[in-house]
Amino acid sequence: MKRVFCLTLLAVLAMAMFAAPALAVVGYAVKTTASVNLRKGPGLGYGIITSVSSGKSFTYTGVSQFDGRGIAWHRVSYNDSTAWISWKYSNLTYNGSAISESKCVQATASVNVRKGAGISYEKLTTVSSGRKLVYLFESKVVSGRIWYKVSCSQGIGWISSAYSKLVNPTSSTTQTVVTTGSVYLRKGPGLSYGIITSASEGKEFDYLSYATDGRGVKWYKVTYASGTAWISSKYSKIA
Repeated sequence: MKRVFCLTLLAVLAMAMFAAPALAVVGYAVKTTASVNLRKGPGLGYGIITSVSSGKSFTYTGVSQFDGRGIAWHRVSYNDSTAWISWKYSNLTYNGSAISESKCVQATASVNVRKGAGISYEKLTTVSSGRKLVYLFESKVVSGRIWYKVSCSQGIGWISSAYSKLVNPTSSTTQTVVTTGSVYLRKGPGLSYGIITSASEGKEFDYLSYATDGRGVKWYKVTYASGTAWISSKYSKIA
């Protein structure tokens, strides 16, 4: 009987854990500055959950990521789940004040992001060289070394200036591909490649590169969902 009770209790706790919404980060919030889409992931290639108007506030979960254009996306709580908002149309705030987006932190080598400022703190995650992180405009000096407070894919943490630097977020921007008509997204740069999905006119995708098929038609490689896709230039343009 005792064993059954324990197993039942563990099952209940597990269900509560997975059903619980993302934890809020005390003092932080995301406020929209224009009408904006809430998406399923950090980029234009992810599906739209809903649209919200300017001035809406959301609970920030502590997670932010940059897309291929150098635009950061903030993960927020929404309807007992999460959604992502572009910082182009929102402000990340702390105690009501907007945090500047003029600088971000870029890793200059593979480096650990830690839960506090100093090597004695537990590792939160490891980021590769070149990875950009949202800078929360707070720093500390520990043992003669500056540590930056950042937001990454695992939450808010600290990164040493020995392996990172402050840079312009859009210093290495790419562009956006906008569909000019209804078009298929394919698995490769040509009509012989399989269809992934279709997109209507006016859809935007993060541009990565291009290739030309045997007919001389240019195809744009874009981000889509958690992977990539190809769009014909006959039905799209780089904006």
